[in-house]
Amino acid sequence: MNLLESFANLASRNFGCNNKSQTTASTLLRALSSNRASTESLLSAAQSFPNLNNSGRGTGNNPSSTGQRQSNVLSLSQTMALSLTNSSDSEADFLESCHAQALLEGIEDEQPECVEEEDEEDDEDDEDEMNLEDDMYNELMDEEEGHNSDCHRRSWDDDFVLKRQFSALVPAFDPRPGRTNVNQTQDFDVPPPGEQKSVRDGQSECEQGEPRLSLSIRGPSYPGMSDIEVPLDDPNSTIFKYVQTLSLMGPLNGRMERLKRIWDPTYTLIYRDVDTPPSQPKRQENTAGRWTMGYVAHYIGSDTLPKTELIDYLKSNAEEDFLARWRLSGTSKNVKKTRNCSQLMAAYKDFLKTYGPRLAEQQKLQDESLSRRRVLSDLDTPYHSDVCSVDDVLRLLQFLYVISLETNDEAAFAVQPEKFVSKKLTNKITQQLNDCLVLASMALPDWCERLTKWCPMLFSYDLRSLYYNYTAYGTSRAIISLQNRREQTQERGGGTRVSRREDSVEYRVGRLKHERVKVPRGDKLLPWAMQVMKFHAERKSVLEIEFVEEEGTGLGPTLEFYALVSAELQKTAHAMWVTDDSEHTSAERAVDIGHGVKQPGYYIQRQGGLFPAPYPQSQVGKVTDLFRFLGCLLAKALQDGRLVDVPLSRPFLRLMCMGEVGSNLTRHHDIERRNHSADVITPVNSDSCSSEEEDTTPTEKTSAPTSPRLKVTADSDSSCSLTPSSWFTSILTDADFQLVYPTRANFLQQLKKLADDKATILADLTLNDMEKTRKLDKLKVATVSGEEFSLQDLCLSFTFNPSSTVYGYEEVELVPGGAETMVDIHNVEEYIQLVTDFCMHSGIQSQLDAFTDGFNSVFPMEKLHSFSPSELVVMLCGEQCPQWTREDIMQYTEPKLGFTKDSPGFLKLVNVLVDMNADERKAFLQFTTGCSSLPPGGLANLHPRLTIVKKSDSTDCTYPSVNTCVHYLKLPDYSSEEVLRQRLSHATIEKGFHLN
Repeated sequence: MNLLESFANLASRNFGCNNKSQTTASTLLRALSSNRASTESLLSAAQSFPNLNNSGRGTGNNPSSTGQRQSNVLSLSQTMALSLTNSSDSEADFLESCHAQALLEGIEDEQPECVEEEDEEDDEDDEDEMNLEDDMYNELMDEEEGHNSDCHRRSWDDDFVLKRQFSALVPAFDPRPGRTNVNQTQDFDVPPPGEQKSVRDGQSECEQGEPRLSLSIRGPSYPGMSDIEVPLDDPNSTIFKYVQTLSLMGPLNGRMERLKRIWDPTYTLIYRDVDTPPSQPKRQENTAGRWTMGYVAHYIGSDTLPKTELIDYLKSNAEEDFLARWRLSGTSKNVKKTRNCSQLMAAYKDFLKTYGPRLAEQQKLQDESLSRRRVLSDLDTPYHSDVCSVDDVLRLLQFLYVISLETNDEAAFAVQPEKFVSKKLTNKITQQLNDCLVLASMALPDWCERLTKWCPMLFSYDLRSLYYNYTAYGTSRAIISLQNRREQTQERGGGTRVSRREDSVEYRVGRLKHERVKVPRGDKLLPWAMQVMKFHAERKSVLEIEFVEEEGTGLGPTLEFYALVSAELQKTAHAMWVTDDSEHTSAERAVDIGHGVKQPGYYIQRQGGLFPAPYPQSQVGKVTDLFRFLGCLLAKALQDGRLVDVPLSRPFLRLMCMGEVGSNLTRHHDIERRNHSADVITPVNSDSCSSEEEDTTPTEKTSAPTSPRLKVTADSDSSCSLTPSSWFTSILTDADFQLVYPTRANFLQQLKKLADDKATILADLTLNDMEKTRKLDKLKVATVSGEEFSLQDLCLSFTFNPSSTVYGYEEVELVPGGAETMVDIHNVEEYIQLVTDFCMHSGIQSQLDAFTDGFNSVFPMEKLHSFSPSELVVMLCGEQCPQWTREDIMQYTEPKLGFTKDSPGFLKLVNVLVDMNADERKAFLQFTTGCSSLPPGGLANLHPRLTIVKKSDSTDCTYPSVNTCVHYLKLPDYSSEEVLRQRLSHATIEKGFHLN
């Protein structure tokens, strides 16, 4: 339940539906109509709970006299009363502002019906006095009866406790006899592909008129600190987190004491109407320009927006030719005399049209820099420009870590990454993670998130993984992780888990709900899988899969579902990934990864792994839907702890975690340097894009970064235009291009060498123009075979030809008219830039945006920024090339029920497993565990352990069978290793989960 619903539920109890609550509302009417100025009288009139004001109605100025809980309610009521009286001058406005249906709509409660309360001790004379006001109240509320018929109202209940609901948790298992326990696994209905399901059934009509409210919390007046009000702007946060924020504000003196006394003071919740009257337009700061055109038209020439302010803004951000065209040159005072408001409005409109995209990009970079410039926030460490702060030290460590990652021999600073790990910071974050209340309330200090994201080198992988598991998946998962960690700690301690069964019931908050979905096999699997992820992506419960017309359920079928879908996405026919029809490497072979043995070419098998294929963005089609589904699938696998065997390339993994552990730091500071590189708004230079305006466009004052922030588009309807960069700009490098496109990269390297030779010739001052021309004509491109050709002989045009016919297009023009524009010695650099950009940026932007959207629908992908690609692939796929030795099998498997470690039948299995090749090992793991990969650490970390039992009443013709959920292999005692090898090989090919 979010903050707005929680406060509305609390406030609604002041406006009940029984006679007592109506009497209270009538008392408020009488107080307002008589213009009482006393806050105490108004406060006492607003009480809808008789037990708090029986002793006197006019003495509400001493909240502490009625106890701590009464003082909290008094403070809340006072705030509500003051807010209502300030916003309403008439009785009708007051009744509209405290409209009960708007506050109560959508609230789910344990007691949805109105509670009838009787208080026989009420004074009958007081009731007679208020009968007139009751009639007035009833008459005014009769008009709203039709809207409130479906809304339930409650009177104030002093003993009511508002409980937070966890949709992904079911009550903890109670082992005591006679107790009824909720089934942990529940069926989840998903409509067939192509059908839609209503998002919300039975929606009440009362929500249509619900007002928009803004909430804030105000803390007590600490010594030396004035009243501070914090907006409750995050609906996913808790009150406890904002209470901590208030405690950290103010002077440093006494901050620790305030944190210790966090439960003692009284905090006030304030709500306001956020609707802005249309006659008072807001000033817009975060638009393409400083103001919107509507704002300028409304306020130009007034004190709110003087003409000189607009003139100064245009002069500081526009170019000289623009100022001259609109006669804005000279001093602001002289321009003000010669230009009227209409002319200035026209100039500003032209300014937005001319500089709008550049201003939007500049604003985006500035916002990103402001949020990242400081590693820690002001709440964590106040900034003092005259001294070296903690933030400065962290920034220095960032740069040193980036330098230490350099692989060249000239690096003067060579330090092992382990040296950067801080034991003290590790202990501090561990201490925060041990606080159950803080963790369950998602109230961790901001510095924890900032340090693990921007300074991951300060923490070990184990700690970063622990922090990720506790914070990435929401409160329900965090509570379950805390419970599991406590049990693991007790098991490692060697003692019993809990001494008393009652203690375990009290400790465990709940169990994680499992939701089961039935899907078919075969050709319908992928559409059904996409439908399942569409409806289950945002749910925090565990997803379980059961195949139609099969008895198996639980972990085994779920793991096979992920394996089958992963294999489906690797099919060449889906045209998702880079492939080359002319290349055939040793990686291509006949394999069985879920759909039987398939010949080379059925799946995309590349040594560098899978990387999105580039498309003209207007023709990308259904590929974006597949990438959105892939994002959901990978995020769901991480959330539920499933391993997926998808051979993603290292460049794609770098995109998922925003580069290497150090490269995102480089990008972080790259953005800052670019933001401070120019004093005026100008387009970013691009050496690869020439236009007619090139001579009139000023360049940046500093050297351009390695990767430009504005990229060249490859759409046929654009004229070599610059477009804003995407979220993955400057992450991928030439090394990534070489890994994804080895053949094309080698050819571009030859062209780059040719361009470098051209630059050397043009820079030679000893040559005249004729000699330079002759040398340029002699430049050749060397091929792999050693032959040399000129660019004219290659007949290259400004087009991109895909490497496979599966993509559905033959070529794409990199510039308008690119098919007729030939590549020569004068434009070869532009051709290199355009090809690289299309392959690694503009041609894959829609696919990666869809992937990010799908991933973020499960949990934020930015949570992966703390990990490197090598760490991420282990988290996602485990050991994709499983290895084991005879010693590993003997130590980490458990022969039982007829087999021992000395049994001949078990030793035969050991010999067969040791002799398996890579594909056979993956098939065996898929057969016995439901997943073709091993968890990090191999067989030692496979839980539960692989158990081998003797199958009774079996012969050499009997096949082995398994229970994948518990890794339980039922093996006949075969007469020879050869028979065992044949039967086991045939068994791994069979698909389906049936009783055995």
